[in-house]
Amino acid sequence: MNEGGFAYFLNAVHYCIWLNDIRFGEFNERIAHYLLNPILNLFFTKEWRERYYERAADSQKDLRNFFYDKKRGFHIKWANHWFGYIYSCYPSFLSFIMFGFILKTYGDVTPFAMIGTLAVPIGLGYIPAYRAVFSNDRYLGYFKEFEKESKEWHRKWKRITRAFCVGGFLITLLSIAAVWIILLW
Repeated sequence: MNEGGFAYFLNAVHYCIWLNDIRFGEFNERIAHYLLNPILNLFFTKEWRERYYERAADSQKDLRNFFYDKKRGFHIKWANHWFGYIYSCYPSFLSFIMFGFILKTYGDVTPFAMIGTLAVPIGLGYIPAYRAVFSNDRYLGYFKEFEKESKEWHRKWKRITRAFCVGGFLITLLSIAAVWIILLW
């Protein structure tokens, strides 16, 4: 796979978002376990606790599959959601600029025109990302490749992913500011 290409970049960012979501889920799991243990020890009998831990061990495989499956798991779905949301912040700049000029030129616009002006550039801008990452589950092949990479590679792409996410947030704020500037200009 081309290491310098658009698809490689987007898949690496998607992979790091997925890893971060897994880490966040494991952190929440540890907190829940830490809070649940004293409750179990204080309010339930030893026999009931033993049955609880046996059942928990039996359901562990199903839970791991529910959370960590790379195609349908909880964490990959959240990673897909956040990746799409953050990526969509970048083409939203064009949407907001167009919206500002339309609002400046025509004044009050219909809700349909407003939604269309905002949604069409974002939707068209998302198509290349969808093809690069999600079409035919391309990300799975990249994930296999990325799992073999070194710690330095992972550190580098974590930083790049953070910058990508912060950049998406900042470009959205800049877009909103640009609309105000256009309207006040």
